Amino acid sequence: MVILKHIFTNKTIRYAYLAWFSIALFYCYQYILRVSPGVLVEEIRDTFHITAEQFSTLGFYYLIAYAILQIPLGIFVDRLGVKITCIVSILVCAFGAGLLGSTNTFAVAQLSRFIIGAGSAAAFMCTLKFISDHLPPGKRGFLMGSTLALGTVGALLSARLVAYFDEFFGWRDVMTLSVVIGIVVACLIAIFVKGDSQDKHVELYKQPLSHNFAEISKILKSRVIVLYAIIAIGLYTPLSAVADLWGTAFLMEKFKLSSTDSAHYVMLIYIGLTIGSMTLPWMSEKYNKLNTTIIVCSFCLLLCFSLLLYMPFDSLSLLVVLLLGIGFFGGAEMMCFTGALAESHKYDSGQIIGIVNTLNMLGGAFLQLCIGLIMDKNWSGLIKGDSLRHYSILEFELAFSTLTIMILMCSLASLLLLHMKHKHSKLELKID
Repeated sequence: MVILKHIFTNKTIRYAYLAWFSIALFYCYQYILRVSPGVLVEEIRDTFHITAEQFSTLGFYYLIAYAILQIPLGIFVDRLGVKITCIVSILVCAFGAGLLGSTNTFAVAQLSRFIIGAGSAAAFMCTLKFISDHLPPGKRGFLMGSTLALGTVGALLSARLVAYFDEFFGWRDVMTLSVVIGIVVACLIAIFVKGDSQDKHVELYKQPLSHNFAEISKILKSRVIVLYAIIAIGLYTPLSAVADLWGTAFLMEKFKLSSTDSAHYVMLIYIGLTIGSMTLPWMSEKYNKLNTTIIVCSFCLLLCFSLLLYMPFDSLSLLVVLLLGIGFFGGAEMMCFTGALAESHKYDSGQIIGIVNTLNMLGGAFLQLCIGLIMDKNWSGLIKGDSLRHYSILEFELAFSTLTIMILMCSLASLLLLHMKHKHSKLELKID
């Protein structure tokens, strides 16, 4: 109530929250673009006449662009400011979406996904920076969690709306609509977010690039930070491979669901992710059990994913529980950022976020590609429709086993956290 009172009575605070909300909408928007191929999997494969391996490259190129730009953006967002970075990034996303919706060449479609990934890379980073620079410390954790929730809403809306509009208008018109949405969000940011150079209360951190490169090298030599990044890969990859790309097709095959129903069920992962990302860090901080919570969540994620993949069952209630569990325990990924930032100082925390997220996204990208390669290698030759390859549940299980192995390895690596000691005792929660 106090927050609402200040928002309605104080013009400066009101515009700060409107600015945050407009930037958070960018994070929501990029999530819609990110998960759309998973909802439109059959339509896209049928349009371009592509195999599973080729379809996987749409997620691969997105994540590669997203990953390689994390570290550079961590440096340049301080120099360009949040407003300019967001507007340019959204327009890049919109251009990529328009390119995807208009092309008949698969190579151009791959390029469009790379462009969308590049545009999306700044979304959450800019939101974090704006919250840190412009909003009161007591509200930052809540606003970070709310931003993540908006991203989840974007994923949920995309599953329903993309499937709905695709049914009535076609997937190309869905891409055209996403271009319009991007332009609207860019306009909102242009209206409500002021340039950092005009804000006397914000001092942009500016160091020579040589200093930044030296800090990056130092961070990469930290065994603690690298360990948290590796564990984060195991917690994140089920989300990137299942929720973003292959989950709809997998559920259609295993449970004989329609494309729309499968997409709705897959989005339960994001509901679980929202709950886990907001409650797990709070609980681990309250009871001072950060590393223990990460370990428990890693093994619980392994259990949920293994049951979903290998256990024969037809209970939709159990399916709901497992999908929510995968998302909930995957929310421990946020605590890996917390643990890595325990090694940080004020001058390198942004770079640590960028490095951990780079390794995280690269892991997801290569595993997505690996899944497609294995599915095509083990393809039995079945054709659906005129020329669309059909993959059996056994072929899905073989390909998804790479995720099982990755989660298992990262879960075992998390046991090293039992003997981990941080340089600094005070942990500051930062989520991505």
